[in-house]
Amino acid sequence: MKLDWSKDNIVFSYCKEADLKDIASMLSKESVCKYLFFGPNTEEETIAYFSPLISSIRESLKEEKIPDFNVFTIRGKNTGKFIGQCALLPIEFTNGNYLIGYQIDDTQWRKRYGSTACEFLVYYAFNVLDAFRITGDCAEGNLASEKTMLKSGFRAEGKQRKYWFNEGKWYDRLLFGLLEDDISKDRMAILRNDYK
Repeated sequence: MKLDWSKDNIVFSYCKEADLKDIASMLSKESVCKYLFFGPNTEEETIAYFSPLISSIRESLKEEKIPDFNVFTIRGKNTGKFIGQCALLPIEFTNGNYLIGYQIDDTQWRKRYGSTACEFLVYYAFNVLDAFRITGDCAEGNLASEKTMLKSGFRAEGKQRKYWFNEGKWYDRLLFGLLEDDISKDRMAILRNDYK
């Protein structure tokens, strides 16, 4: 069973316990969490959230099954340097619909890693999970995330007003969606070749 995927100079691999310190360090930063619907988090909060997901991944992989919770660590291919993490989480009561998420450490911003993470998740959802839809969201004002999803083919689907309160300000939640039917055969072929 395939455990990691690489493109250019980065590797996506299923998240494991050894990744938790790096993820916790990233998610403790105000800069990284500015537009997230959670955080900044303490190390304990991050470990408490990710540990059950990692346990589920580990058990599924032992049985050579695709995990229910697909959480990936992003690292430099040759360096092993931590870049960030990304995930596809199932949406309850809608088999084949997954919520996309990606966080890039602020030391790695403006290097196209968020775009590559989004593209990888599109590949993984439609080629490994056999999804029919990917759902995305971001806080209004998170232009980097919004542009990343639109560039990957997601369509704006609306907004939920006053969804999240942070640092004395309300933020609307912007909603995005990508259907498998939205992706051309040529683009899907390129994604398959990129992450084979």
